Amino acid sequence: MADENMLFATEDQLENPEEQLVEVQTDKYLIFASDDLLYGIDADQVVEIITNHTITYLPRVPHYVRGIINLRGQLIPILDIRMRLGKMPGDKYCLVVVNVGGDQIGILVDGVEKMVDVPNEDIMPMPTQNSEKMISGMCSLADGGTMLVLDCELLIHD
Repeated sequence: MADENMLFATEDQLENPEEQLVEVQTDKYLIFASDDLLYGIDADQVVEIITNHTITYLPRVPHYVRGIINLRGQLIPILDIRMRLGKMPGDKYCLVVVNVGGDQIGILVDGVEKMVDVPNEDIMPMPTQNSEKMISGMCSLADGGTMLVLDCELLIHD
């Protein structure tokens, strides 16, 4: 009799596919602020967040490369996200170390906000006239803000 109930339940589920649970695919993003905008980086790329580290200046590098840091014996180049996006540099910052194509780089940001799960279907492509070539998409956040999805691969290419 238990097998009959199981069979009946299975048939019922097949008759009403709307009632079956739909799994929503989400990705986790680290949200950070820069120049009063919110950006998101795929959390799988984030290695660590550093709040206090000495940056060593390097000559003859692009203007947005602020220098390097020595992080546990590894030299990591530091990019200023404000300057990379054509803005003026800030005076307060936090450093987000990310893995880009197997290499680690540091990104200077104004501050780290939070980690969020974003459904993949909520991320919309950027408008075609977008001048921000390093932004691959955007979405509305639950708290009413808008997150711009930063493409870290494009950060290191001119």
